[in-house]
Amino acid sequence: MSAPSPASAVQSALARDKLGTFSLLHFSLTAATPLTVIAGGVVVMFAVAGQIGIPLGYVIIAVSLWLFSVGYTAMARHIANAGAMYAFVARGLGRVPGVAAAWVAATAYCALQISLYGLLGITAQGLFERTGLSLPWWVFALAAWVLVGLLGTRAVDINAKVLAVLLTVEVAVILLFSVSNFAHPADGLSFASLSPSALGGEAAGAVLALAVIGFIGFESPTVYGEEARDRKRTVARATLATIGILAVIYIAASWSIITAVGDDDVVAASADPDLMFTLAGDQLGGAWVTIGQVLLLTSVTAAALSFHNTTARYLFALGREQVVFSWLGRTSVRTCAPVAASVTQTAVGGAVLVLWAVLGLDPLVHLFFYLGTASGIGLIALILTCAIAVLTYFARDRRDESVWAAVIAPVLAVLVMGGVMYLSVIHFHTLLGVEEGSLLPTLVPILFGALALLGAGWGLFLKKARPEVYAGIGHGAKAPLVQAAERAAVPVGAAGE
Repeated sequence: MSAPSPASAVQSALARDKLGTFSLLHFSLTAATPLTVIAGGVVVMFAVAGQIGIPLGYVIIAVSLWLFSVGYTAMARHIANAGAMYAFVARGLGRVPGVAAAWVAATAYCALQISLYGLLGITAQGLFERTGLSLPWWVFALAAWVLVGLLGTRAVDINAKVLAVLLTVEVAVILLFSVSNFAHPADGLSFASLSPSALGGEAAGAVLALAVIGFIGFESPTVYGEEARDRKRTVARATLATIGILAVIYIAASWSIITAVGDDDVVAASADPDLMFTLAGDQLGGAWVTIGQVLLLTSVTAAALSFHNTTARYLFALGREQVVFSWLGRTSVRTCAPVAASVTQTAVGGAVLVLWAVLGLDPLVHLFFYLGTASGIGLIALILTCAIAVLTYFARDRRDESVWAAVIAPVLAVLVMGGVMYLSVIHFHTLLGVEEGSLLPTLVPILFGALALLGAGWGLFLKKARPEVYAGIGHGAKAPLVQAAERAAVPVGAAGE
């Protein structure tokens, strides 16, 4: 087989050495939408749980994800692939499970990204109505959709700079609101919310699931491993730093709300969905309510851009390895951005927004909450599967990694994430606010299970019908070499695994 031409090589390669630790942090932190989690997620958690142990829930999940990230980032030192967890599962558990994971990952990330447009649209609608401009929510959602779509085709470092500005302002406002809450205690500083007795019962599973969703994005530095400088260090630093920073923000901010309202009153106060902004208005002045909501818009827009980039790179990775349409693996000659995958993600998002607008569905409940929460369940399952893959990968060869990174931490990660997955599924109805036995909480796990089975079936088809493609699954930029070796019946190791 002839070597690819220089032009075609450029069209299947991402940019190299573009992102340092801080740039990777910008992608991962903005994907987590800290302000959205604090202003919306934390308040919902108080209402759902009927308890004050939300800060403790964040402590538990932060430790769980840190354990997962020890082995996850150790594996990232040996595998660079824009498909991230898809590639890790393929290399750890096998190609067929890898394709199954890819189908779940692409669907879950895509759904999570699109769900954000519902919150953005309804928030923008409320803000502009105060100025006398009354427009449907989907007009604002489509405006953000266009912006994200355009930025998604630009060079990755440009995206990082845009996210850096938005993230800096967002975190500054969260810190300001939290400090203000601590400065205006209802009953003094209480540590009751960190007590084990503050979080328990059936609601604990729903709280832990929501807490995990609040951290989603922490894993994204591995997605940009091919574009990172000194990836063996920067990816691990950015991933672990993201978990640490988010943990501090979430624990402090949720604790501050309890302090400002009082242990006995915070659950009742959570009936106000704008509780965070209401407190800011009372303490700092009414203008801060508007400022906070404007920054909520920028926070959600930044998260949509970050998840757009993540989804596009998963699609790019699958296209490059010819697991799906090969044209998804094309990049821009000028920017090395995964343009084909980015445009595809934009098209899918636009179709969903048009469908929601035509059917008149609720953007907050049916798009943001239901679709976003459902995608969170899929991603928790993906994290658990990846944790098992990490453990299996290092069981075959520790590759000079420490026993802690290759064995102990991965084992603990599988145990804790398995527990979180179990609690999330059995208490999913509580999370959605519907009756036990309702169709939706049963349907979501079934749909993701069906997706995984379809992906596995496609993997088996590739194994039989296209063995050269099957051989390259999970090998990223080296996939063409592995595939060429398969065609020439050369041992894979000789092709440069």
